[in-house]
Amino acid sequence: MRNIKSKTVLLPLIIALPTFGLQANDEDVSREALQTELNQIRLRLATLEEQEKADANASGQTESMSNSINFYGSLRPTFGVTMSGSDDTWDVGDALSRIGIAAEQELGHGLTGFARGEFKVNIEGNGDFGEARKAYVGIKGGFGRVAIGKQSSTQYRFIAEPVDIFNRAATPLAYDSASPFRVNNLVTYRKDLGDFSFSVDSQFDGDKDANASDFFNTGLAYNSDLLRAAVAYYSKELDDGKEETAYGVSLFKSLGDLYLAAAYQDRDVDNVSGSTLDLVGAYAITEIYKLKLGASNFDDGIDDISSGNYKAYNTTLEWQGTADFRLFLEYQKTDFEHRDADDSIMVGMRYDFDYKF
Repeated sequence: MRNIKSKTVLLPLIIALPTFGLQANDEDVSREALQTELNQIRLRLATLEEQEKADANASGQTESMSNSINFYGSLRPTFGVTMSGSDDTWDVGDALSRIGIAAEQELGHGLTGFARGEFKVNIEGNGDFGEARKAYVGIKGGFGRVAIGKQSSTQYRFIAEPVDIFNRAATPLAYDSASPFRVNNLVTYRKDLGDFSFSVDSQFDGDKDANASDFFNTGLAYNSDLLRAAVAYYSKELDDGKEETAYGVSLFKSLGDLYLAAAYQDRDVDNVSGSTLDLVGAYAITEIYKLKLGASNFDDGIDDISSGNYKAYNTTLEWQGTADFRLFLEYQKTDFEHRDADDSIMVGMRYDFDYKF
């Protein structure tokens, strides 16, 4: 392309050079005037050459902008028994299996576009795809990160995620009983400032009665080699017209093979106050064996027999033969205040994959 363009430009100039020479002979133009004409031609050629280089560089920059696509997933079937009073229930279950695709594209000017779609795999049902876990598109740069769609809430990422270490959908964790997990119709903004991370979410669902935001969530996290700490707050309009508000704090620390985390949330629903407290720990016994322990206390603020208050305990032993495959044995006891306790024992397998293109 470059050679063709150069020849196109040079051809009329080559033809013009003899013409200038003939004019000089016929009209007896001075040698100095002819030299001036030639210098102007050389200057024009140099200008065209620089323009071609600039165009080539610009084209090369566009072509060099990187993009990536990840196809990933985690399949987690389980098999076990739940004992509640005199009833024993055996079941094949699922520990939040999912398949997803994530993509990023450099846009130039320091901006990057990104997208993610992640979907449940219902191993405990027909093994088909279930509802979307995440589905959003966004843009990020020096200003931070903005995304629109179904995403994990700030309350989950900052408060509940540090204690979400077990291999089941119903663990004794705060987010299961108190706080939002993944939220649809969500607009999020996130920004890292040194060791601090700021996040704010707002839900806008036109099918609900609220004229503006249906859910607001914000938080601030501190991340360093010594400690991670976070605080978060949310308010939510419930379907029955009541308002739910909550604040939470979390701490976690890694000490070599030992991991410790704690999360506390105080929740108020229509002036009824409840709370959750979760404590977890994990210890790598060897390179392939890991022990996990957890305890949780949930109080919904209701004092009569309709209360769902409980204390829960979890013990898990994991064997991880490779980075992608693990086996686990898990025992969980949920001791309810006003009904029979649940004791659950299960074994499970987990296979993870992540392919980049």
